[in-house]
This record gives sequence, C-alpha cells and structure tokens, in this order.
Amino acid sequence: MSDVINSSEPGSATQSRAIWPVMVLAHNEERHIDACLESIFAADPDGPFEVFVMANGCTDRTEEIVRAYGRKNPRVHLVSITLGDKCNAWNVFIHETVPQHCAGQEIYFFMDGDARAVPGSFSAMERALRAEPQAQAVGVPPASGRSMRHDREELLRERGLVANLYALRGSFVIRCQQLGVRIPLRLEGDDGLVGALVKWDLNPSQPMNDLLIAPCADAGFIFESFTISRFADVRAYWRRMVRYGRRGYEFKLLGPRLQAGGIAAMPQDIREIYGDSDRLSLTWNGIYTVTNWFALREMRAIGRG
Repeated sequence: MSDVINSSEPGSATQSRAIWPVMVLAHNEERHIDACLESIFAADPDGPFEVFVMANGCTDRTEEIVRAYGRKNPRVHLVSITLGDKCNAWNVFIHETVPQHCAGQEIYFFMDGDARAVPGSFSAMERALRAEPQAQAVGVPPASGRSMRHDREELLRERGLVANLYALRGSFVIRCQQLGVRIPLRLEGDDGLVGALVKWDLNPSQPMNDLLIAPCADAGFIFESFTISRFADVRAYWRRMVRYGRRGYEFKLLGPRLQAGGIAAMPQDIREIYGDSDRLSLTWNGIYTVTNWFALREMRAIGRG
C-alpha cells in the first residue's frame, strides 16, 4: 500500500496538461535526496516536472526531507510505501501512481534517489525518444565514476538501460499496465529486467531488438563513488559485488522461464525460483569469482529453505 502526501493534490494539476512525470526511488536516502531533487529542476529549469518520490521502507529522515521540499515546491510529491523494496516501489508507481496522478503522458522518467541528473538530461531524453519512433525507452550513460568511460561506451554501443536514470515511452507504460507487468519482489537486477522487457517488446518469446532502446549521449547522471579508504565503503562495495553476482544468476533463472511462459510466468517474488539455483554452476570470473560464490551459496540456501 502507498500514500501520496503533499501540500497540493497532484491529480488535479496533471491530468489536463502535458507534464514530465519523474519517479524517484528512495530507500533511506537522507544524505542524497535533496541533491537529487535539486538536480532535476536545475537540469531543465523550464521542464514541466511532477516528481514522485517513492519512499519505500525508509527509517531515516528521507520522508521528512521530501515533505519539506514539497512544501517549498508543490511539484514534488511524497509517495510513502511501507515495504522497503525497490521493485515493489516501481510496481506501485506504474500501477497506482500513474493511473491516479499522471496518466496519459508521452514520456515517463525514472531515477534513483542517490543520483543527480546533469544539465539538459530530461529534454535530451525527450528528443531522443522523438528521434527514434520505434524506441520504447531511453538509456542514459553515467557522467561520473572510475569506470565512466568504459560504462558510457558500453551503454551507448549496446543500447542498454540502467536504473540511475532512464525514460519509458507513455504507450509502453500503458501496455505494462494492461498486461499486468510487475517486477518480482527482491529482484536485484530490476533495471536489467526492465531493459530486457523493452527489447522483447513485452513478448519474451521473440528475440530481443536493441533498437527499442534509444541511447542518449546528451544526457547523464552522476553519483557518489565509493572511497576505498573508508571501511564502511569497503563493506558496502563487497555487498554490492555479491548483489551483482546474484543479479546475474537471477536473470539466468528468470530469462528462460519468461521465454517459455511469457509475462504470465513472472514470479511475484524472485526467491520463488531460487529452488532452481542448484542447476547453476560457478565459473571463473576473475576476482569476482569469490563474490559470485557467496551469491550462489546464498541463493541455494534460500531455495532449499
């Protein structure tokens, strides 16, 4: 369940005109959420934004900060969700927030609460979507990070999509609603699945079409990089690498399932299919072999439980 909380009612302000809805995922982002929101409005000062912060399971000051921001800027709306799960928050936005408060728009933007948009990003994504009529989404490369150049080139070349910042065509969102597309709870690679669903055009039985994602070199996002000298960051980096290993294994289980059974085969919770993880094998992946081993061991333990 969710609750839209704001000093203004978004539904009355957004149904009669074209707007740019922005979904911002936020779980305990008190350190970053203010800068994230500031970056949205600074990126395109004349943009017709309506920002919905999907605060899921927050136990810090995130919701308090968003409420205060909304009092200053009524185009920012807090969506308070009890369950701390980014996939559930995405589902709530698509199936509850959009129909109630921002239906019928040509483009929807998606962003992580710990990222910041670079100037001109949203107008650039809109232009990219208009320039490629067949595209159903826009992928945006990073503008910071130690591996920025490599990650940027890879996303633009392979027409990828990452959760930090991307856009979906309005008609694609409508089809997700009509087909009841919901991302499985606890799925690590939510952006990977969204990108795959776009390239499958919501029909996993057919080959992927890279042209359904338009890469946007003129947009970008920045984020706070890990600092190896901080012990807390080292621990966080280790946990992230284990999650990345789990993400790869989850898609190895989920991909064939969807290709065989279509959208209807999507589990409600990704852990429902962890029982099949015994079929997966650990292969050499350099230094990440160790974190992959931990990820696979964790999945198998859950599957057997």
